Amino acid sequence: MGSLRIVLTRPASGAGPLEDGLEQAGLVPAHLPLTRQAPPEDGSRLTEGIDRLAAGECDWLLLTSGNTVRFLLEAGWAGAVPPGTRVGAVGPGTAQALARLTEIDRPWVPALHSAQGILDEFGQAGAANRIFLPQSAQARPLLADGLLSRGWQVVSAPAYKTVPVQGPLPWRPEAEDVVLVTASSAAHEWVRRGLSARAVLAIGEPTARSLRELGAPADAVLAEPTAAGVLAAVESLG
Repeated sequence: MGSLRIVLTRPASGAGPLEDGLEQAGLVPAHLPLTRQAPPEDGSRLTEGIDRLAAGECDWLLLTSGNTVRFLLEAGWAGAVPPGTRVGAVGPGTAQALARLTEIDRPWVPALHSAQGILDEFGQAGAANRIFLPQSAQARPLLADGLLSRGWQVVSAPAYKTVPVQGPLPWRPEAEDVVLVTASSAAHEWVRRGLSARAVLAIGEPTARSLRELGAPADAVLAEPTAAGVLAAVESLG
């Protein structure tokens, strides 16, 4: 399996433990971003959420991507939380981005690195418990709705939006590459551009669902967004 190229549909700026693990396993990660992130059209809700966080009105700050961390900082977040406010990161990649960009280096991380994993470990909230949840403008409502159903007050705000990369791609995957589609937005661009490769892997069931709905089902779905998950998926292809 050595020297096999794994093409990730996200920019190199989003690299983290997954890419490090692929290299340690002897695989070759390559980045072919199909989408990019941009500020939301209206940043007022994000600014309001940052202000409420700084004022100590939130019990939790929940972060679901490294992009969220970057756009929070660009919107004026100081990179800190008041005493008594806990910070959660959906997975090690987000936690790594948080540690690199702020002084918060030990966030809570669920055992299952997904929105469902957060919900599995969050219990019922008291009447005054509040969470600040900045996310992609295209985020599915699973996490916010699940927290609301558990009694949490959710201060949600779009931190960024994902848009297609314009113009021709700098290169296209080759016949022997394995492509890792990292998000539903990338799935749409993968199909729209008519790209192909030896195999297509999807990170998470939401991305896999998007590929199925587009008529281009993934060859395998990662059980976890890690190098071990990629290795297991590749081995399952035979």
